[in-house]
Amino acid sequence: MAIQILQTPATPFDMAYGANPITLANLDPAASKYALRVYIVGQADPIADIRQTPNRQGRAIFDIQNILQTIVGPMPNTIDGLNNTPGFGTDVLAIAGQTIIQYQIATAMEFGGVIPDLPADGGWSTDPQVFSVLQGSKQYFQVPFDTQPYQVKASGDDSNPPCTVIDRTAKPFSDNNWVIPDELPGLTNNYYSSPAGINVHRVYMDDECTKTFYSPVERDTSNAPNVVVQGIEAFYILQFSPTSTSPIVTNIVPNTQSYGGGPNLNIGSGTLVGGQYQTITIPVGPQNLAVGLNGLTTYYYVIPVLYGCSGDPQSQTPIMTESAWRAQKYEIATKYTWGTNPQDPTGPDIIVDWERLDSECNDYTHVQFAWQNSYGYRDQFTFTKRLNHNTMTKNNNFLKGAADYNSTSYSVDLQDRGYTTYSQKIQNDFEVTSDYMNDEEAELLKHLYQSAEVKVRFASGPYANQWVPVTIQSLRYNQKTVRKDRLFQYTVKFRLATNSKSMRG
Repeated sequence: MAIQILQTPATPFDMAYGANPITLANLDPAASKYALRVYIVGQADPIADIRQTPNRQGRAIFDIQNILQTIVGPMPNTIDGLNNTPGFGTDVLAIAGQTIIQYQIATAMEFGGVIPDLPADGGWSTDPQVFSVLQGSKQYFQVPFDTQPYQVKASGDDSNPPCTVIDRTAKPFSDNNWVIPDELPGLTNNYYSSPAGINVHRVYMDDECTKTFYSPVERDTSNAPNVVVQGIEAFYILQFSPTSTSPIVTNIVPNTQSYGGGPNLNIGSGTLVGGQYQTITIPVGPQNLAVGLNGLTTYYYVIPVLYGCSGDPQSQTPIMTESAWRAQKYEIATKYTWGTNPQDPTGPDIIVDWERLDSECNDYTHVQFAWQNSYGYRDQFTFTKRLNHNTMTKNNNFLKGAADYNSTSYSVDLQDRGYTTYSQKIQNDFEVTSDYMNDEEAELLKHLYQSAEVKVRFASGPYANQWVPVTIQSLRYNQKTVRKDRLFQYTVKFRLATNSKSMRG
């Protein structure tokens, strides 16, 4: 008699912070308990060994979420400055790191406190299925977690050339739900498309941003795509000026190991995607963009694509121009000057000049936030209005005698201190206010208030252009919308995660 595994966490991945049930059945009537072990792939020793007596239905329901939460972790401290942090390598892309762990489970039967040696007698038997768990969260009812919105499905091997068909598009691991359709002249007139829509981000010239995608492709079993189609093949980055109708610069960033991604060594390698290569993070902010930002660029698209036929007949690279994952659009804050069209004086005004803005003349210095979102990866937002800084100091004092009894005689100097500070606790508190925003940006900020891992980047001062860990002090989020609040802003209070050091008095 062998144990049956009736329920497991979702595949190809599940989220650690939320229910991850495993249900076992078919216990031998002579056995007293079900036994379950969890193994990290590649390690001989289990990280957990748990036992459970059968319930009224003769089954055992294990929830291993607490176990999984101990083996995954947040992205590295340097991820927010990817491609722009001195001293941390030259990689353009980043793989998952500790945000993903692969594991297997083994089952057995316990007879009077003893596990038999052989699987046939009820001893340990390892299930061949490899599970992946991400450092993310899910709702209590998401059992199992629905992975389809985040994994691309492809079919259609036309072999020569390999014309891949995208059956299901995907979205990034981001809480940004500001989505516009892809019927935009800048894309559709230039062979590019994004059937899943386009995520929009408003950014400033000094912003650093990242975006993370789940790379492995679900391959259609009845009409499998070319064997090379395994994951994100490359990223197009298309840059536009305010007056251009086609890209002024087109770059391709291959998802290869030499760029920090992978597992491909070259475009078209077709390497099976697994392990830490399951998620790929690309730097997408104006300050840390994976490619050089042109001096005329005021907005740009980041388009993740598969191996296949290019929609551009002039292209010599076998990658698609249809975005398999939702394209990302970054609009740089720009000041425009409008004027009369000399070729059509009676027609509508046109843009005659523009200036990209690090900050607007009436704004305070910027404070950019980056935080761990609900998927375990990073989102960003920049606050541009009022900035207040308060320092809170708590002294540990003692009363020191006025005279020194180790001296040759009793004497008191007027300048000698009585109450003396032995130590101090110095906390730096800040309060920042956002610009006016839309409903989608307000919804994104909700996740900032709820995040347990937040960093800020100041535009000036002793911490300028560095990502500093903070703790959010504003723990109450009030949902605001254009419909009920008209113009609205948000104010966030936060404290530096490390206190300032001081000398003794």
